[in-house]
Amino acid sequence: MSQKKYQVFVSSTFRDLIDERQDAIRNILDLKHIPAGMELFPAADIEQLEYIKKVIDECDYYLLIVGGRYGSMDPDGMSYTEREYDYAVETGKIVLAFVHSNPATIPVGKSDVDPKVVEALNGFREKVMTGRLVKSWATRQELEPLVLKSLIHAFNDFPQIGWIRGDSAATDVILEQSNKALQENAKLKEEIAIFQSQNRMEIEDIAGLDDIFTVRITTIFYAHGNGNTYTNRTIGFTWRQIFMALAGELERAKTDVAVVAAIREAAKEIGFGYKIHSISDTDKVTIKVQLEALGLIQSKVSHSTSGGMAEFLLLTSNGRKQFFQDRVVRKQADTSS
Repeated sequence: MSQKKYQVFVSSTFRDLIDERQDAIRNILDLKHIPAGMELFPAADIEQLEYIKKVIDECDYYLLIVGGRYGSMDPDGMSYTEREYDYAVETGKIVLAFVHSNPATIPVGKSDVDPKVVEALNGFREKVMTGRLVKSWATRQELEPLVLKSLIHAFNDFPQIGWIRGDSAATDVILEQSNKALQENAKLKEEIAIFQSQNRMEIEDIAGLDDIFTVRITTIFYAHGNGNTYTNRTIGFTWRQIFMALAGELERAKTDVAVVAAIREAAKEIGFGYKIHSISDTDKVTIKVQLEALGLIQSKVSHSTSGGMAEFLLLTSNGRKQFFQDRVVRKQADTSS
């Protein structure tokens, strides 16, 4: 029997879904796995969000429960719960989402009434229900077995890294087999890299890393009482700036949402003063094609967390080498003589 333990991050608005969260946590414990969440920190803020991201990084699965509240919002008008969800998706976590089927039936004390907040909640609900399998629920009694079944299905069909007790030491035979497998894997990677370099497209006059590319973006601004304002803009980056930001996102294979995250990070690095909501789909494709043509990234199609197929991006060996060459800190020249 497997000794692996999975860690599951439980996310929701806090005070209105206390019972539902406790049911989910109990289900995880009953299955002999590890729940994680912000039970001790019901008040959210930006500083705490950075800590939450680190906790999500350590988890194997992300479980989201959406009820009738949008939750505490940051200065940009987005709830911290939605921030958690976006981060989980961007980092490629297996997402198990449970969305209330009819928020209008939720008691007033557990639901939002401000039209602007309700609009934001509806937008969040639509985001969660787009592109993934979502379970709907109406009562606490209906939600609990849905969570239990979904957890069992995820653990069996989408196994993750998990945790193993330190006293469950591998035998010498297993270590020898693992070492042999690692050596074979390294050799195969080297052969694949050679094959890819031999079959790379030769394109004349392709733009280099220090050439400028103008990205079409949409920025968002939240003003209290007026809601969100969206504005179309453009911003110029070198291909090097785009690649370095993207490479930092590709510690492991991710979907192309990493491209949007990279553009946001690159904009932050050059002091761009607006919050980026999205980028042109055409420009996103161009970025992927350009960096792949330069031999820095590659794409593959694999199973997504929703059970369908999706495109994932990862660094090539050349891309990883370029990233290290540009990012490494070198010695300063000695000018004392």
